[in-house]
Amino acid sequence: MWWLTDQTRLRVEREAVEVLDAEWFQNPVWSVDDQLRLTLSFDIVIARGRYPLLLTYHNTFPASPPSIVPADGETRLSGHQYGAGGDLCLEIRNDNWTPDVTGAMMVESAWRLLETEAPSDDGVAVHAPSAHDFPATLSLRSDVTRFYVSPLARLIFADDDIDGLPLEIGIDSYSGRTFVAHILSIGGKGEGEKQRLTPEALRKTCVVNEGVVFVTDTPTRTLEKIKTLNALSDLLGDRLSLTEDVRWAVVLRGSEGGLTLLYHFANDDDLMSFTTVLAPFDGDRSGVPSTDIREKKVGIVGLGSLGSKIAVSLARSGVRKFELVDGDILHTGNLERHDGDWRDVGRHKVELTAHRLRLIRRDVEIGVWKSAIGAQVSSQEAANVSQALASCDLIVDATANPDVFNHLAGLSLRNNRSLIWGAVYAGGVGGEMARARVDKDPSPYDIRTVINQYYETSDETPPIATGRGYDGSVGEAAPMQATDADVSVFAAHISAFVLDTLSDIEPSNYDAHVYLVGLKRGWLFNGPFDAQPIVVDAPVRSTLSTGSETAVELDFIKSLFQSASGETADTENND
Repeated sequence: MWWLTDQTRLRVEREAVEVLDAEWFQNPVWSVDDQLRLTLSFDIVIARGRYPLLLTYHNTFPASPPSIVPADGETRLSGHQYGAGGDLCLEIRNDNWTPDVTGAMMVESAWRLLETEAPSDDGVAVHAPSAHDFPATLSLRSDVTRFYVSPLARLIFADDDIDGLPLEIGIDSYSGRTFVAHILSIGGKGEGEKQRLTPEALRKTCVVNEGVVFVTDTPTRTLEKIKTLNALSDLLGDRLSLTEDVRWAVVLRGSEGGLTLLYHFANDDDLMSFTTVLAPFDGDRSGVPSTDIREKKVGIVGLGSLGSKIAVSLARSGVRKFELVDGDILHTGNLERHDGDWRDVGRHKVELTAHRLRLIRRDVEIGVWKSAIGAQVSSQEAANVSQALASCDLIVDATANPDVFNHLAGLSLRNNRSLIWGAVYAGGVGGEMARARVDKDPSPYDIRTVINQYYETSDETPPIATGRGYDGSVGEAAPMQATDADVSVFAAHISAFVLDTLSDIEPSNYDAHVYLVGLKRGWLFNGPFDAQPIVVDAPVRSTLSTGSETAVELDFIKSLFQSASGETADTENND
């Protein structure tokens, strides 16, 4: 209670009010409300009447402005007011408040507002000019039913040939209070194919209903007033062929292009209306040349805390093709750092990560492998996983498991694939990240050897990397200690490393093969953001190619295909 602890400021406020010796300011009375807030009731008297008001100093004063409201808590006095009985929106507000402003200044501002909006000589009310724009998003706060129109949907609804097209409307109540309706698809009956507008994964979280779009010559403001089935039938006449005993929805496009969604429940004349939210036509926000990475495929081994965050970040940045490998499931303890939540507990990490990516990108393509490199699985399963990773342009090892690294390093060399790996140090002191690109960097084995040598020459014992079996995979002895912030920072670093590699930028944004990055003071780090680059002096790995000395082997391989082809022909002849 500032008025008890800062009595100097209390005196300033009282004296400022006493100076308001004007005819328009009457009946000031100081008091304390039930929340122990200092208040001042008063009347403003102008030509058009007397206005009892209440000024309330919030307990955060003078760090925030006081409020002035109608004394009865119900009256609408001005267009510059947050609803009937709400705060008057004055010249001094939260966005331009300074602590030297007094309550008396706020009272004068209220007088100027009411005086300005006094009716003119002809009795027409005057609206005071607005000093700022009220954000449209804040005006939606009380709207629990919303019709979200994506940029793609906006373009489709602007077409002249959409009248009568069938729709699929999905209503999602993910937040528990706000119901958001999406256009899942449009078309699909009669001529033309169904066009999907949202990720398929979103459909699974929605209540899906059929609908129709109608183009009308009626203004949108009039369409928004339709509340019953009878009123809708009066508008559309014979065009409305939907039955009364099922649930359905209609989207009405008004004469000026505005959109209105009306939802019908079975055997009910009332219609539920939705507030339309138009998505902006934003351009690319990532700054990453998407054309360079859209067709590149990324394999991620290890979908624990680090790998799951890397996968999500890459999908948001434009990567749309993935091969994901992890055999572990999500436990409640993983929620401290993993990108999953309670809805995912008990599910395989690779599946829940794939689901997240499908909710982010409508065009994502994902290979999901509930397996682990080096686990006791069949040779066929291990071969299938390796083949999937070999099809990737780049492989990310997020396991911090040396056995997995050795396997992926060999696979990347045999198949001419770039490899990136990284780990967070126990305790969150920092982490490492490294890459071996085809035709540009030494082999991953050479780079790993130099990192180990660097650790061995350190005066202090180096921190342990995340260890075998990061976040609960094969062979883990105990969970690694690090905060979600630690892992998130390093996931961001590695994601940027991946994007730089996929984009094949020259010169690269990264001059070194390895970076040891500090997140706090400790070991060789002087503090956060202290990066130690390591350049590996070793031959550049080369692209594997078939030389002339393998001609005999090629002849043998050819004979195998010829033999198989002959057997097939013999079989067909026998048939």
